Amino acid sequence: MLIKNLTKLSLLLGLVLFISCSEDDSLENPGNGENSTAVYLTDAPVDQANVEAVFVTVSEVRVNGKAIEGFNKTTIQLSSLTKGRTELLGNLNLKSGTTSNISLVLADTDATGNGPGNYVVLNGGAKQKLSGATEINIKDQVEIVNDARNEIIIDFDLRKTVKQEGDNFSFVSKTQLENNLRTVNKLNAGAVKGKADNMSEANGEVVVAYAYKKGTFSNSESNANNDGINFANAVSSSVVTSSNGEFEIHFLEEGDYELHFASYSDNDQDGKLEFTGMVEASAISSLDLTGFRVESNSEVNIQVSFTGLLGL
Repeated sequence: MLIKNLTKLSLLLGLVLFISCSEDDSLENPGNGENSTAVYLTDAPVDQANVEAVFVTVSEVRVNGKAIEGFNKTTIQLSSLTKGRTELLGNLNLKSGTTSNISLVLADTDATGNGPGNYVVLNGGAKQKLSGATEINIKDQVEIVNDARNEIIIDFDLRKTVKQEGDNFSFVSKTQLENNLRTVNKLNAGAVKGKADNMSEANGEVVVAYAYKKGTFSNSESNANNDGINFANAVSSSVVTSSNGEFEIHFLEEGDYELHFASYSDNDQDGKLEFTGMVEASAISSLDLTGFRVESNSEVNIQVSFTGLLGL
């Protein structure tokens, strides 16, 4: 999940960018063959050095070619939308079935008309423009359920979508960006919450939990792809809190998953975290970390024990 080197601060910013639904009880089937649907944004962590926060400005949201009516350009702090927190973008009526396309249009200026519209905030408060994207056509699709209150969640996942080259920050390539944004209907999603014992056995300053679809993880995942992204095929992730070992991964579509842990340390004292190794973990129950089921509208509770780094 990481863009090569990680900082302690940026990892702790947390995870997850989603589209979810309104809390208003008026979100019911409008009676015209369409279903009232709310769109929310959520995020996963950004892993660049010296980054305190990441902001994007959205000027338009379209689902199946239909724009959210009354939507006003808004600037959103993506890096704060972690641990299941979401930002409501708006509501619209959609026919049941699978979405054909979802698009986010990004603006050059923020909600107040000042530039840049998309930027990172560095330690000390300086802004750095985040370049490289104007319209994101999300490749992932989501099911709209008939006669139900639908909550579409769009996971921006900054750790997969933002990269740093020298002093410049940008979105990853258009193809990677559109493939890496994930959508799910909250009606069809669950969560994993856990606690790790023996944190010291991870031999690192920061430990990250990665959720993969069962059977999709390989040891090569720790290597960076062409955009410098590590663990690029993980569905989502969570930092394991150093103080109490807790972690939580939200909005996982119903299905079978496996869980893996990676350790990071600032070995050369340069303020950046480097990948140390995969953490050996065992579940303190009958649950199998390499294959467990996540059901809709439910939580899987996992307690694990760390025993060291794999291969050491």
